[in-house]
Amino acid sequence: MNQQPMQHPNSQLVDTFTDAVEAASLIKKEYVDPRIGWYKAHTFFPRWCFRVVGITTILLSVSLPAVAASGWPRKDMALSVMSVTIAALTGLSSFYRWERTWRGNSSAQMALEQLCAKWKLELTNARLILSPEERVKHVYQATDDLLANARSVVSSESEGFFSGLQFPQQNSGPKGS
Repeated sequence: MNQQPMQHPNSQLVDTFTDAVEAASLIKKEYVDPRIGWYKAHTFFPRWCFRVVGITTILLSVSLPAVAASGWPRKDMALSVMSVTIAALTGLSSFYRWERTWRGNSSAQMALEQLCAKWKLELTNARLILSPEERVKHVYQATDDLLANARSVVSSESEGFFSGLQFPQQNSGPKGS
């Protein structure tokens, strides 16, 4: 006589919960993790540009008076190159706003990572605290909240980035008399 092993009455609920967590994890992996990866990959360059361009601009600016006071034979050429470089770096910094991009990308990455941590906490909450009947519903609700909040973070960061873009203004100078 073949006897099937006795299953605990909640074992099907446990399997359903495990399946729900696996499905939710795949959704997170497909839709949220790539966003975090994008922000991680796109934070270094703006930070580097902001710092290098800023430091170079400061060093060249404070060196101008010393070069102007020097007796170098090519002092005028050095002053011209330094001035043009300062103007170019200042213009590029103003146009690209690397500090804002760095801050926006870093903030979005941290917000998404925090949302993922909260999502994991909610899954643990479902497993440890909630009744077996409520677990699956809680997993889906937590995942829905994660996706909605992640979309909000990405939209907000993108909106902030594009709202600050502006083409450099050209000074038309005084109007003719």
